[in-house]
Amino acid sequence: MYYCGWDGGGTKTEVCILHENGETVSRSFGPLNVNGASRETVEKTVRDAVESMRSQREGLEGCAMLVIGMAGVSNRDAAQMMEQMVREAGYAGPLRLVGDQEIALAGAIQGHGAVLIAGTGAICYGRDRDGNSFRVGGWGHLIDDGGSGYAIGRDILMAAVRAEDGRGKETCLKQAVFEALNLQDIRGVITWLYAPGTGKKEIASLAPLLLPALEAGDEAAMAIAEKAANDLSELALAGWRKTGMEDGEIAMTGSILNRYAPIRALTEERIRAALPKVSVISPRFSPARGAAMMAKEAIL
Repeated sequence: MYYCGWDGGGTKTEVCILHENGETVSRSFGPLNVNGASRETVEKTVRDAVESMRSQREGLEGCAMLVIGMAGVSNRDAAQMMEQMVREAGYAGPLRLVGDQEIALAGAIQGHGAVLIAGTGAICYGRDRDGNSFRVGGWGHLIDDGGSGYAIGRDILMAAVRAEDGRGKETCLKQAVFEALNLQDIRGVITWLYAPGTGKKEIASLAPLLLPALEAGDEAAMAIAEKAANDLSELALAGWRKTGMEDGEIAMTGSILNRYAPIRALTEERIRAALPKVSVISPRFSPARGAAMMAKEAIL
């Protein structure tokens, strides 16, 4: 018998199979987000993932529980579509669909605490001493997601136009935007920004321009990093205020906190200053492993 967890993302899906003897098998497949990929692509991912389960020595029947974590699971239509795909692929056993933040938390910490995730979006999701879950942020890029890749990309564009106007200091970010988009001036940037094909993902793709600007000591870039750290630490601190906790663990993850060392350091500094009894860590296990652990706990 084994337990299986899927971490379904917009670009790839991680599958973790946890055997009773402690052996784990991890594999990667295509996207599982129906909002970012065609139905045919998602169906192929589901078939490939189910086939990886079928290839285990216990076969599909040996899976005691499958937990799938994915964004947008609160959308009933999306959840029903995913369950239908899994069943059509041949898996008939116990199945649970949960949010991607839930499997991230399950893999990240032990006991009470939270996972602070900053990728294209940003959210803090955790559990208190009694096991009750809490959430701060993650309400979408139109009204929230401070400290996310989208927010950083937007702030880079803002710094560029402010420098153009003379409202802000000159910044190397302006030229970096021109080169990244293969454009000549701010008017071209604005045309790109408001074009029908430019959305959250495209704006977030500008976030990596921040790192070389930080290395150059660019003041505008440093202000953007400070703002991101303030927004991200605020998510965690608000969670602790809501629950009344003083200790626990905060696992920091996501592309921004994993790859942008200055933002991670500033965020950690602010959290430690306000919550000295809290341990700031990296996740113990991957979200896919967390999903498999959830599957095991559900059965036991």
